[in-house]
Amino acid sequence: MAEIKKSQEPINNPVLVQAMDAMKEDRNPKTESAFVNALKVGRFLVPADVSTVQAAQANPDGTVQLKDQPQVKFVLFSNPSGERYFPLFTDNVEINKWPDREKHQLAAITYADLCQFFKREEENPNRTDKLTGIVINPFAQNIMVPTESMMKILNTEALAPGTKIQIGDLKEKPQELLDALNEAMPGEDAISKAYLRVMKREDKPNPNFLLVLDIDVVELGDNGVKELFDRVAEVAKPHLRGVELAIVPASNNFGVAALKDAVPFYEK
Repeated sequence: MAEIKKSQEPINNPVLVQAMDAMKEDRNPKTESAFVNALKVGRFLVPADVSTVQAAQANPDGTVQLKDQPQVKFVLFSNPSGERYFPLFTDNVEINKWPDREKHQLAAITYADLCQFFKREEENPNRTDKLTGIVINPFAQNIMVPTESMMKILNTEALAPGTKIQIGDLKEKPQELLDALNEAMPGEDAISKAYLRVMKREDKPNPNFLLVLDIDVVELGDNGVKELFDRVAEVAKPHLRGVELAIVPASNNFGVAALKDAVPFYEK
C-alpha cells in the first residue's frame, strides 16, 4: 500500500525545480542526471478526493468490527489525445496555478510510493485505461515522464559524465545494517559474496553506502537482477538511518573498481 497522507507539512522541492529549469534550458546528460536524482527523492502534492469508508475487520474472538478507513481517489489530467497523466506538484505555489484547485483536497506522496501505485495499476488485469505517465508542474515546467520510464528512474543512480567518485572503507561499521543483510543473504542463493563500502560523489554533499554483490548477472537476467536488488534494498531500508544505498553487481566496470582492496562481509 502506498504511503499516501493528507498534506500537513509544507512540501517544497527547490532542487528538483532548479533541475527542471536547467533541463528545459539546455537538455544534456548533466542536466538530465540532476533531474533524475532529484525526482527520485521527491515528495509531492497531488490533487485527490479523500473520503472515509467503513471496512470490516475480523477480531481474534471471531467477531467482526467496522473501522473507518481513508479512501483516496486521485485526480488525473488528460491531454487532447485522451492520454491520462498523474499530476505532481512540487509546492503550493505550483498547485495553486491549477484553476480547479479549490474543488479538491490535497494528498502527499513520495516518488517511490507513486511508482508502486503505477506498478499495481500496470499489473491489474481488469484495468483497460492505462496511465500514460506523470506530469510535473503542468502549469510551469510541464515535464512528462512515461510510465515505462518511472521504475527505471527509481532504480537508477544517474551519473553525469565525468563525475568524480571516491570509494573507500567504512570508518565505522553500520552493525545494524550488516546484521540485517547477513541474516537475509543466506536465503538468496544467487549471492556468492557481498561487500559494503562508502562512496562519495562530487555532485552530492553526503556520502552513501555502496553494496556490491557477487552474482551471475547472465543467469539471472535483467529482471532477475532487478528483483534481487529490490529485495535486498527492502531489507536494508529500515537500517540505513538516512544514508542512501546504491547496489551494483561485482561484474560490471564500476563494481570491479569498487572492490579494490575490499573484503566481503558475507560469503556463501
